[in-house]
Amino acid sequence: MKKRIAAVLAVLCLAVILEPTVSRAAVVPAFIAINDTLLAFNDDNMPFLNGNEYFVPSKVFEDLGIWSIGSDEEERVLVYRGASRYLEFSTRPGDTRTTDQNGEVLNWPATRRIGRRFYVPLRQTCAYFDLSYEILEISRDIIPQQQVFIVRIISSANFNGPTFIGLNRNALNAAYNEYYQSHFPLTPPSQGAPPEEEEEEPPPDYSDVRVLLSFCEISSGSAELILDLLEYQAAFGYYSCFFVSADDIQNDPGLIRRISGVGHTIGLRLTEGTLEEYAEASALLFEAAKIRTVLVSIDPEAPEGIAETGASGLIFWGSSGSSGFYDGMAVADINAMIPTESGERYSLMFSCSEDSAAVLPGVISYLRENEYTTEKITETIEAIYYPPVPDDD
Repeated sequence: MKKRIAAVLAVLCLAVILEPTVSRAAVVPAFIAINDTLLAFNDDNMPFLNGNEYFVPSKVFEDLGIWSIGSDEEERVLVYRGASRYLEFSTRPGDTRTTDQNGEVLNWPATRRIGRRFYVPLRQTCAYFDLSYEILEISRDIIPQQQVFIVRIISSANFNGPTFIGLNRNALNAAYNEYYQSHFPLTPPSQGAPPEEEEEEPPPDYSDVRVLLSFCEISSGSAELILDLLEYQAAFGYYSCFFVSADDIQNDPGLIRRISGVGHTIGLRLTEGTLEEYAEASALLFEAAKIRTVLVSIDPEAPEGIAETGASGLIFWGSSGSSGFYDGMAVADINAMIPTESGERYSLMFSCSEDSAAVLPGVISYLRENEYTTEKITETIEAIYYPPVPDDD
């Protein structure tokens, strides 16, 4: 089963099917809400309505931990939660099949594409991922210009529909007016007037900014999940480096071999920061996986050791952040730390934890959509180390 999944994932892409492409005029002027949170009223969040079926942008599910991956050039797309529950959408011309992780063909309507956004069928996708939804009508005393609805996707909510609308009364009116003033400043909205076509703005392009992913603390129990999630991204070159300690190698040599076997590089994580510790871990790594490495990451709390003495032959890596870990941080906060200036490099080091597994898909989605250049850490790439190694003088 794992081999079959890996083969399928190698050709997957961001979001959904490419037929038929529909115009912006078909977008429904409706709000999207997730549980008790009202999403921004903009083109990226508006649903598409075909007959009685609502289609919503695949990205709105990200707030519920449901991710999508793919590209326009591939012929399949994946929408997934975790490492074992996913939907596969065919994007071949004339092929509208949707299958689940067991290969069962689902009798679902064909998905849609509008501009660079991809849409999944609301009713079926919610049912598959054990979510509920409701279509709420906004009264005319809140938005008098035209009939507007809220598509509310629910996993856990504190308020019922009418209460939710009442609490967001002012926000709904303000967001609606702001949207139409920014899009159609000379034409006030009226009943039945569809939005006009407008030119799509290209997404940001930070392709000359290089980002390097790495992981450590693989003994924390979530390394297997991290590896499963990274398999989804392999088709886009999102390989990483895992910095392992002597204890990691001794505790699970099979995991070390798996990390190397799927294409990731391996470095050594030192807690003491001494040459003796490096020599011990290096010998264990060669015994377990027949690998020798000069890539080294030193625990920030380690005493002064080989990094400060400038030991020859070793390449020191670390995160660009002060601690090297992003556990407990929200996806948006992590993404905000990634540079945007031309020529910058940034090292993202995560511990192998449940927190990292939760935010990793969102971080990689951000890197992909903004066209960052991601690199796998190797011995031939100039290292980024924090704190900086002091000059000899």
